Amino acid sequence: MIMIELSIQLLLYIIAILLLFCGVVMIYLIYQRRYEERKKHVMEKYIQNTKILWQEYFLEDDRFTVTLIPKNKIQILAVEHIFLSYLRNISNPIIQQKIYTFSQMYLKEYYQNELKSRNWSKKMNAMYRIADFRIKELISTCEVSIKRKHSIEVFQLFKIYSILEKEKFIQEIWLYNDSFSQSEYKKLFSYLEVEMLQRLMEKMERLQQAAQYALIDTVAAKGSMDVIEGLEDLLASEDTEIRIRTLRGLERIGIIRDLETYIPFVNSSIWEERLMVAKLFRYAPLTYTAEHLEKLLQDSNWWVRSQAASTLIEDPRGYQRLKEFIATTNDQYAIDMANEVLGKRMRAV
Repeated sequence: MIMIELSIQLLLYIIAILLLFCGVVMIYLIYQRRYEERKKHVMEKYIQNTKILWQEYFLEDDRFTVTLIPKNKIQILAVEHIFLSYLRNISNPIIQQKIYTFSQMYLKEYYQNELKSRNWSKKMNAMYRIADFRIKELISTCEVSIKRKHSIEVFQLFKIYSILEKEKFIQEIWLYNDSFSQSEYKKLFSYLEVEMLQRLMEKMERLQQAAQYALIDTVAAKGSMDVIEGLEDLLASEDTEIRIRTLRGLERIGIIRDLETYIPFVNSSIWEERLMVAKLFRYAPLTYTAEHLEKLLQDSNWWVRSQAASTLIEDPRGYQRLKEFIATTNDQYAIDMANEVLGKRMRAV
């Protein structure tokens, strides 16, 4: 009987503790919500009160006023909101430079202190803003503050390098032993000029595999004629993925310098390579590519046949060439594909 009474008392005691804990958590959540609402209200009020002053500062010369200098953390957060809104929505170098100058003068100390914080989210927010607002003087503080084993922090440091210290970025990316994802590498490379990307291509074997693939895609996306020779050199790579991505990149740029460079891919054992060369032949005269396209039109892969027919029909002389091909070939699959493309062309006229 005594044991039962003790058990009931213990259960009641545990329930009381849990209720007390739930009560404390609820009070904290209510307080936190009200604090966030108050902070948001103060920020909105600051933004509204300074809206005209910021517009004058950005759009007119010599319109700076000390009223714009934030006096506390909430006002700094409001200024961040204003700056990010301008940077993301208005591509004006004069406004951008004013934001960078203001940040250097009046926000640098705040971000420097945030980088030293033990709060990870504060430190990361500071690193994001250092990149956004181009506060170059805080790079060394970033280097000291990050934990090298934390990939998110390392990636953000590399982003800062790619924006503010491009030479250091190239040296560090060659030495980096771990690997980011391809999408992360593409983001980093997107901040580099074509000349920097070409330097990376010259020693591409020093990069991680994901970085190599991302570099090819980024170079092609830039669309510069200066990178074509470098890309063509990669067509001799033993890595199949590099060759396919390079062909895709060259097709995206839309230039063929020397047709002979691409002829070997007509007979490639990799269907993706045959597909890409069929696309690339759009950028060469049909006089030189018709024979190869007709061979690809008889390919074992449906996608390759379809692309070869599409490339042929894009040329003004392609319609007649396809009709002649149908009359002379015994490949029924090729005939069906050619007729399908011709039919689409007739319906479109």
